[in-house]
Parts: sequence; C-alpha cells; structure tokens
Amino acid sequence: MVTIKDVAKLAGVSISTASYALNNSNKVSEKTREKVLKAAKELNYIPNKFAQNLKKLRTDLIALIVHEINGPFYDKLVQGILDVAHILGYNLVIFCESGHGRPSSLVFLKEKIFNGAIIMTPVVSNDDIKELVEENIPLVLLDRKLEEVNVCSVLIDNEKGAFEAVRHLIELNHRKIGFISGPPDSYDNKERYKGFVKAMEKFGLKVYEDLIIQGNFTEESGYKAMKEFISRKKGEMPTAFFSSNDEMAIGAMKALQEEGFKIPDHISIVGFDDINLAQYVQPKLTTVRRPMYELGSFSAHMLINTIKGRLKYSNITLDVELILRESTRKV
Repeated sequence: MVTIKDVAKLAGVSISTASYALNNSNKVSEKTREKVLKAAKELNYIPNKFAQNLKKLRTDLIALIVHEINGPFYDKLVQGILDVAHILGYNLVIFCESGHGRPSSLVFLKEKIFNGAIIMTPVVSNDDIKELVEENIPLVLLDRKLEEVNVCSVLIDNEKGAFEAVRHLIELNHRKIGFISGPPDSYDNKERYKGFVKAMEKFGLKVYEDLIIQGNFTEESGYKAMKEFISRKKGEMPTAFFSSNDEMAIGAMKALQEEGFKIPDHISIVGFDDINLAQYVQPKLTTVRRPMYELGSFSAHMLINTIKGRLKYSNITLDVELILRESTRKV
C-alpha cells in the first residue's frame, strides 16, 4: 500500500509538506503543490479518508499498540492507562497488531492522528520506532529498551524477579533446576533467562541445556513442552522448574500432574507475572508479581508529559515482588 511517506520521498519533501499540498493548504507554494500532486499521481496514491476524517474530529487521542489484548494481565495495564488519561483529558485508542504486513498504527501516527503512542509489541520494529522518533512523535516503550534512540521507556525488573525466584528454589535446597522458556526473541524472556542463569551461577550451580524447555508464553505450549520433556527424560527429572511466565507454568503443572507427579512433593515450580489464575490453580502458584497497573499509569503519565513538552527522555524500571504460595517446598 502506497503511503504519504512514499509520495513525500518521491517529491523530495517532508511528510508534513506533502500532507499540506494534498490537502490544498496555503502553507505550501504552487510549485511544491504541483510536484507533490505529480508524485501522488505517479504512485497511484489513494488518501486514507478514514484517517483524514478522524483527524478533523480529533480532540486529544493517545494510542496503545499491542500484539494482542486477550492476555490475563492486559486489563490491569489498560486500566492504569485509562485512569491517568481520563484525569488528564485524553482518550485512548487500542491497536492490536497481528504481525502480518506493516503495522497499520504507523499510518495513523505519521498522519498525526494521535498525540502520541505507548508501544508494547515487537511487531513495531526498532527501525519503525527510529522513524517515528525522527518525526518527533511522542512515544513510550513498555518492557523494551532501545539504546541507540532517545525514547522514553517503562521497564519491569525482569532479571531481578527471575533471580529472586531461582534463589527461593535454591534456598529450599533445589540444585537441579529447569527453565521453561518463552519465545527466544522476547525481551522479557531474555531478561528472565539472564536472571535465571545469574542465580544459578552465583550459587555455584550448573545450568543444564537439556533442562531448558521451549514454550511460547501460552498454557498450551507449557503443557505440550512438559509432556514432551517427560517422555524424553524418563525419570531423570529436575526437582524444580522456573517458568518465564505463569501461563506456561500452569500448563506445565497440568502435564506433570497427569503424569503422576505431585506438586510440590515431587517437583516445585515458580512462575512469573502473578496473573489472577495463579491463586486459583491447585496448588496455588508461587510466582513473581509484575505491577501491570503501575506499568500502565506510569507510561500514560510519561507519554502525556512528553506530549506537553515537560519531558524529553526518561527510563523507569519498576520493581517486582516474589509471591510465596503452595507450589514450592524444601527438599
């Protein structure tokens, strides 16, 4: 799909100049207008009428861009953003980007439909973010750090949380500990794996590659991965697992229980996130609490302060808390 950015590039003007020309604004010269219109005709550019109408009606809009919204903790994140946005006079629009093709939210951002955006998805690439920053579009990244660009971010101390979870298992005399991994390219998963390794090394324990189970942050993936692991190990099981999130931990628990393992009598397990379901499974899951409401509220404050020119660049890291329940015991 041809965008206004393509038209601007071909005409040799900025995106804002191309927009003025296409909208018959008196802010550009007749010569520039003709150059832009010629480029638009060559590219068969069709203006986004929906975006144009929305722009005319715009009050104060901010966007939240995520990969999905059906995860068990997104409600707290959204509520945190909404509460702050409402108090400060902003409305929230949520984009769920599927990952198929170029994110549609980028068109709206570059057309300045929104005052700014909170981004919590790898679907919006680092290069996309660099482009948006270059066009002075206010952004806040969640659970993601981009060193080479001055862009605001709110992070969770994933590494510390994982370290505390594994230290808890080690203090219970567990020495052979497995890791249930999420997607390898996930920022959260990378940081949690670093914390896992750091704790194991600090206490002189070996990280066994064959005790790392691959999931993708869903209950189903945790269940299937654990079933395959059990069939492969045939009795040579670790005494504990640290899971990179609660959903995989819950799936893994079901698989273990179906195969006759009692939790925590035979195997202890610790998750990460503290989703609502963690306190209702049997046994109740010991986990690391991720402050999702605070993640939302801090990011909204940061974005709106950036929009208003009160803040240029800032990174905040939120602390986590180990929640002890019933899925671990001493060996």
